[in-house]
Amino acid sequence: MARIKNNFAMEGMTGKIGNIFVYRHRNGKTIVSKTPNKTAPLSEKQKGQTQRFKLAINYAKSALLDTTLKEYYEAEAKKKQNVSAYNVAVADYLTSPIINNIDYSGYTGDVTNQKIIIELDNNTKVIKVNVKIVAKDKSTLEEGEATLLKGKWQYATTSVNATVQGTKIIVSVTDRPNNTTKKEITL
Repeated sequence: MARIKNNFAMEGMTGKIGNIFVYRHRNGKTIVSKTPNKTAPLSEKQKGQTQRFKLAINYAKSALLDTTLKEYYEAEAKKKQNVSAYNVAVADYLTSPIINNIDYSGYTGDVTNQKIIIELDNNTKVIKVNVKIVAKDKSTLEEGEATLLKGKWQYATTSVNATVQGTKIIVSVTDRPNNTTKKEITL
């Protein structure tokens, strides 16, 4: 990929010239690359990814119209090289939150206010962590939101669970673009 510097005739140029070159403008720089080749028709998986990317583009455009989100994405873009706020917003949409660990060692079910700790890959992207505790008979014992404390999400239980064996802890994590990841643990 070529970059153009100090060439006033080509600076800021965008578009395709014949079937040879494509000019793009990124972060104040003009980039020249070879025209991409289209080969076979898209597979179903590729069509799905294309649709997902279209949704990401729509999200990025609307997110940058929101002053708060625009400031956030601009700040994130400044931390990286040759990346715009728009690029960061698209990547944010395409990347779901990751649950690294659910620590339920403090949960015995004997009393209320026992802590379940959730560790995530990137806390800054997450807006909500929901914890649901389901009994062996599939009835919901309790459900609520965890709070962020010292870099980890903590949920304090609100009910007693006499039969912990077979109980499920279901954690749902939602990020800014509304991607949700779930993880389920059976005790």
